[in-house]
Amino acid sequence: MALQENRGTRKHSTKVWESLSEGCLPSRDPDSDFWWQLTGYHMANLVEAAGYTVDKQYEILLFHYHWIVPRLGPGPGPDGRAKWKSLVGIEGSPIEYSWKWNTSKGEPDVRYSWEAINQRSGTPLDPLNHGATLDFMHDIPAVVPGADFNWVHHFLAHLFDHDIGKYVKEGEEKNLPPTTVIHGVEYVRSGVGLKSYFIPRRVGQVGPMPIEQWDEAILKLDSNNATRDTMMKFIKENREGQLFKPVIMGIDDVEPSSSRLKLYFTTPHTSFKSVREIMTLGGLIDISEEKMQDLRSFISATLGLPDDYPEDREIPHEIADKEMWAEAEALIDGYVYYFDIAPGSSAAIPDIKFHNPTRRYGPDDLSIAQGLTGWLKARGRGQYCDGYMRMVESVCEHRDLAKGKGLHTYLTYMFNKKGGEPDIKSYLIPEAYHAGRRVSPK
Repeated sequence: MALQENRGTRKHSTKVWESLSEGCLPSRDPDSDFWWQLTGYHMANLVEAAGYTVDKQYEILLFHYHWIVPRLGPGPGPDGRAKWKSLVGIEGSPIEYSWKWNTSKGEPDVRYSWEAINQRSGTPLDPLNHGATLDFMHDIPAVVPGADFNWVHHFLAHLFDHDIGKYVKEGEEKNLPPTTVIHGVEYVRSGVGLKSYFIPRRVGQVGPMPIEQWDEAILKLDSNNATRDTMMKFIKENREGQLFKPVIMGIDDVEPSSSRLKLYFTTPHTSFKSVREIMTLGGLIDISEEKMQDLRSFISATLGLPDDYPEDREIPHEIADKEMWAEAEALIDGYVYYFDIAPGSSAAIPDIKFHNPTRRYGPDDLSIAQGLTGWLKARGRGQYCDGYMRMVESVCEHRDLAKGKGLHTYLTYMFNKKGGEPDIKSYLIPEAYHAGRRVSPK
């Protein structure tokens, strides 16, 4: 199996990409070569479109080449299908790109989430794929000396059982996905930041882990946590909170006192009435109507809804990929919210972010990108929109943006507590196993 975007034929090649891929970096094993030709090329376009300096582009691509690419696992088989189907990219890709949008006076940041995979991942020796994560955690401080994995070790100890034999037997009987830990890399202008995410599974667990088991692990960090108390009260007492299903936890790999602790929930409700209730915690958080309408316009613009779409009406949806794990489908089942409930916070109110799973909701990828960039331009944040459109085209070289959906996985919105512009992010996947990427071997 070969990539359709072979060297020398790629429409959106950047100068930095060409200098590295065609002359500087050697070929390695077939799997690493596949992921470098795919994700390295995408990253080259992401960082150029985001306005990183040439020096920084080289630094990012070399970090990606040496530290991430060899850990992305097996490439597709001869038929183009996944040998390892990760939950990271929803459709099986082991990486998901993220573009943090600039403010009217700032610059975008490029990041991604990825799964560390090695030859033992998912085998009876490592059914939960923790070994590749531990190897990465051991090695990466050599180049990211500020990395701190204390909380990772805590949650590995308290969110999982420790009988490998039972996990092996259960995996064989139920064909469960082995993705349970995901990493994140943030390429900010000042350096590299790391994050970790958990999709825990206990032996015998059916569906997402109950909130009580998450809460038990969280309280063992610090039993005096006012933001956690506020969140739990909302989940237990509010009609919208009672529908929440916790699916993922995210932390920053920094000294614990500086880390966020983000708990992600899905909810089946997608009406703006439900969005309003959740983002205000049932009225506990005072958000002006002007700001609420800004969020509503963001949803309408990116999903192609009319301005007068009723607040109490749910959003129609479809699934872009009918061959997902049931666990992957659960991650985009309805809207998604995260609550930052890090212990030690001076405030009792958690930060809340809204995630729209555009892989399920909304039109084709071109319309989503155009709706998003049009919304940003109308708010004075359009300086990088043309570059974003070129970047999206480069990631989607294998198909027409207007003739499919799924490249955009999420669009997110978070109110600025200090009153400034909201935090907006786009999430995209490489669609590594899409039929359009397959060509017959010569």
